[in-house]
Amino acid sequence: MIHFHIVTLFPGSIEPYLKSSILGRARLSKKIKISSYDPKRFTRDKYGRVDRRPYGGGPGMVLEPDAILRAIEKALRQAQ
Repeated sequence: MIHFHIVTLFPGSIEPYLKSSILGRARLSKKIKISSYDPKRFTRDKYGRVDRRPYGGGPGMVLEPDAILRAIEKALRQAQ
């Protein structure tokens, strides 16, 4: 069995894709396993925020690496 680890901010939006077509059949037949990790669950912020406005101003948001790195570390520990 191949085990895939996905770090995503939107695990609910990828779940329908993973349940359909070839991926869905492979999961049902136990040929692949897919685990997802939401960085919002790994933040130290009580609101689960993973992004902030840029310090220099301007449009958009900047992802903070702390929670993302902790989610990746959890995925790597599970992969071993």
